[in-house]
Amino acid sequence: MNNLNDLQNQLIQGQRLSMQGSYQRRAPAKKAVSYLLSARKGLNEYVKQNTDNILAWRLLSLAEEYLLNYNAAIYSLQKVIELGEKDRKDLKRLVMLKEYGGQWQELNMSPEQLESLGTYLEEKIDTYGCDHSLTHTKEWLDGNIPKSKKSKVTKAMQNQGGFCDCEVLMNVID
Repeated sequence: MNNLNDLQNQLIQGQRLSMQGSYQRRAPAKKAVSYLLSARKGLNEYVKQNTDNILAWRLLSLAEEYLLNYNAAIYSLQKVIELGEKDRKDLKRLVMLKEYGGQWQELNMSPEQLESLGTYLEEKIDTYGCDHSLTHTKEWLDGNIPKSKKSKVTKAMQNQGGFCDCEVLMNVID
């Protein structure tokens, strides 16, 4: 159990450094990634040895979520529920994970691309303000996304409340 406590502490440290809120995850801060990857690796090894440990599965689900691996986070949380813990919070979190996973899949952009777009939009909005259009978002997409995917990505952003540059920044990226 001591090993699990060490892994939990490592995950907590990674989460603190990640600069992620509790809802609508974004790419973790670079300084957190090594902690999160290490905790995930250790937790994966732990659950192979201790397949019925609910806490380990729950922690693994969190590690996967912090790393934006929603399918793996869902799988791990479903294991928690299978093992007999039918906590309302877990069921609610499972629904949330499925929703967010679908949003990330719909966007079809990597966390690094979203971070780059966010930085670009912050600079443009600070300089020019928001004209209530997707002008700067489309400029960034032109240089970073294949033309064949651009309209699909734009539609996905609008589905998440991004109808102008500042809304993309607030509703899609943050």
